[in-house]
Amino acid sequence: MVRSVAVVLAAALLLASAGAAPLATASAGSDGAAPAVQSPIGATESPSFSSTHFRIAVHPNGSATWTFQYRTQLENDTERERFREYARSFEANETRFVEQFRANARSLVADGEDVTGREMNATNFERAAFTRGLSDDLGVVQLSFTWTNFARTDGERVVVGDLFDGGLYLGSNQRLVVTADPELAFASVSPTPNATADPTLAASDSVTWFGPREFTDERPRVVLVPNDSVGAGEGDATTGSPPSTDDTDGSDGLPVALLGGLLALLAVGGGVAYWQRERLAAALGGASDAGASPAADASRDPDADAPPVGDPAVSDEEMLADDERVERLLREHGGRMRQASIVEETDWSKSKVSMLLSEMEDDDRISRLRVGRENVVSLPGHEPTTGRDEE
Repeated sequence: MVRSVAVVLAAALLLASAGAAPLATASAGSDGAAPAVQSPIGATESPSFSSTHFRIAVHPNGSATWTFQYRTQLENDTERERFREYARSFEANETRFVEQFRANARSLVADGEDVTGREMNATNFERAAFTRGLSDDLGVVQLSFTWTNFARTDGERVVVGDLFDGGLYLGSNQRLVVTADPELAFASVSPTPNATADPTLAASDSVTWFGPREFTDERPRVVLVPNDSVGAGEGDATTGSPPSTDDTDGSDGLPVALLGGLLALLAVGGGVAYWQRERLAAALGGASDAGASPAADASRDPDADAPPVGDPAVSDEEMLADDERVERLLREHGGRMRQASIVEETDWSKSKVSMLLSEMEDDDRISRLRVGRENVVSLPGHEPTTGRDEE
């Protein structure tokens, strides 16, 4: 049990280095609350992140893509432009924060290997920063890596949960999301999630838990099977209330990504989106769940809310060509998505998406594979496999 708890604490360390209120063991504090965390990011602009999404995208061979997304609301054009400036610096420069993220991820995976006896590695580290939302009103900083053999495989079943010996704690405004690879379907989920992407568990590609919540030993536990082996209506878990179908979590108004990748929303505390012009703040996430300190509001530039002079800034997404936007979507969701999900995410017609993907496939930029009744679109190196070999 001691070594299993060490894995959970290592997970908290990994999150802490990124400036988020961590996932912690259920016994993290006398009141069960996760402690506030202060951590460096290290770049040129400083968004005050209001929340963090944490995703685990589970693949058929037991590997998983872990994605951490740090989010902040952008209230006006000035904040949007400052975030874009920060995003360019974050993507262009190797910072101490990024190096620490990689080191902590490798340490976490090594602990998991000791606990389970499975050979594990942390690979495919990526980072990105971008805006999203109808008005580009959400700034996102994203880091991800692949954890090989994260889940246990039992024949064709893929089982998540043995690394959570000792339980987990989700704090207020935190969210844990698990998504199934296009080749997989949910057979059972415990405890009952707060939301699913589809009313039927077997037809859903994601399950979500909201904090505050304490998970018991080896929970959450998720069992996935090949999607052609699960009939409609099968599975032993459903949401306790109708699944969430909008893009908010009902508590802090932040958009919810119920698409290919898995993530959990972990509140950083302090919802005020303000910026420090000189460099990234030495500490993020220090505010309690009660909100940011009044000093933070007072420190804002009084002119920050004034509309900018001249034409409104063009969003990064608008500057991307259609094929580049598809590639970015795929990277955001672990390297592959259902074609139908691309249609939904881009709001393009089915015929436009089909023609664009055909052109990209001819140029060897993506591949498409028919899985069941759906096309799965993959970046090179992320293609679905029919065997059980490691990716």
